[in-house]
Amino acid sequence: MEEELLFGKYRVLKLLANGSGGEVFLAEHKILGEQRIVKRLLKNRPFYEERRREARTLQLLHHAAIPRIYDIEEDETACYIIEEDMGGETLFDFLFRQKCLPTSFISHYSIQLCEIIEYLHRNGILYLDVKPENIMIRGDLLALVDFGGAIRKTDYPEVVFGTQGYAAPEQYKGRAEESSDIYGIGRVIGVMLGAGGKGRKELQRIYEKCVRENPAKRYPSVSVLKEELQKAVRNVPKRRHREGAKAPGYIGVIGVHEGAESGVLCTLLAAYWKDKGKGRIACIDMSGRHIFERLYESLFGENKTVPECFLLQKICYVTEGNSSVIGTYAAMGYTTIILHFGMLAETHVSEFLRCNNRFVLGAVYPWRLQDWKALSRQISDRRIQHEITAVLTGGEKEMLPIRFGKVIELSFVEDVLLSGKKTEKLFRTIF
Repeated sequence: MEEELLFGKYRVLKLLANGSGGEVFLAEHKILGEQRIVKRLLKNRPFYEERRREARTLQLLHHAAIPRIYDIEEDETACYIIEEDMGGETLFDFLFRQKCLPTSFISHYSIQLCEIIEYLHRNGILYLDVKPENIMIRGDLLALVDFGGAIRKTDYPEVVFGTQGYAAPEQYKGRAEESSDIYGIGRVIGVMLGAGGKGRKELQRIYEKCVRENPAKRYPSVSVLKEELQKAVRNVPKRRHREGAKAPGYIGVIGVHEGAESGVLCTLLAAYWKDKGKGRIACIDMSGRHIFERLYESLFGENKTVPECFLLQKICYVTEGNSSVIGTYAAMGYTTIILHFGMLAETHVSEFLRCNNRFVLGAVYPWRLQDWKALSRQISDRRIQHEITAVLTGGEKEMLPIRFGKVIELSFVEDVLLSGKKTEKLFRTIF
């Protein structure tokens, strides 16, 4: 078919796969010049209707890591599904080439895989064929392809597809549930772990729970599994550096009131730790106030599209974050992650308190005292007194209505992107 022009617009470039149900080709759209995946399903082959449901499944989904359906065509002998070409290489080929993956990579990819399956489950779909051949590696990102085995949760088909070694035991009995996908994720984690190694005990424990034969003894949902993976990432001990202070891990910054300039403190902290040479640093905006977007626009112009993340003086700024994003950057090997919460919302209290170092920023003027008092309604006095540092940008510290573990005054900033002598001296006393 290499010279054939399908339906007058798709030029076949090469055959990618040839199986019992049909063929898979790489093709190019004649006018757009974009590559497409063309799946040719033969009507006279067994399970044609079951395989054809892939198109119906994908038409319901809209996710960056799942291929889009562009077209469905038919002739007398076959149905043709034209899908987005996700690019990259399969995890199977990636592992064959890399031989052994660092723990951070395994965690990073596993969390992403959970997020994709979590999306499917929210939309009432079971994937049921999680395996390295169906996972595409595109740099730091994953994509999931081949939805031929996927079904709706409400369907009870006579045939449930799967791949030996990856399919859950219940699939061989014609049954499937959400925990069947958890089993498949576990098998993929096991393949990535390979022969094991130092620092992988937590991942090994997670793998073993995922692949238990009894579905009831696995994780209750993919969301819970993802949370366990994120905890495992965050609990990996940070290496101590031979000289100077060790990298601080997670730093949480909140503003007590509007206009507290908590974003400024984040940039100063990032600059301080960058100057110390303590590994990779990421600043993640959790506030939803687009603080780092405005930073980007002020430096590069408002007419430019703001990316989801950007590098500035070797520091990675992430414009919009959540718990999942934190886990992702931890898995990518960032040793210092600074979380900007803005004014603390109830939904972020637990995330703030999980940080290794916590800062509350604001001015202490008579009209701001109620803002400081409000903090004790969100966080217990004991934790405020022993675990949080107050950073004062104005007023007198004697006026503080609540006690903090430490109080520092930051009334002079030489440059918001540079750790000047005065700010460096302050941070040295803290860390």
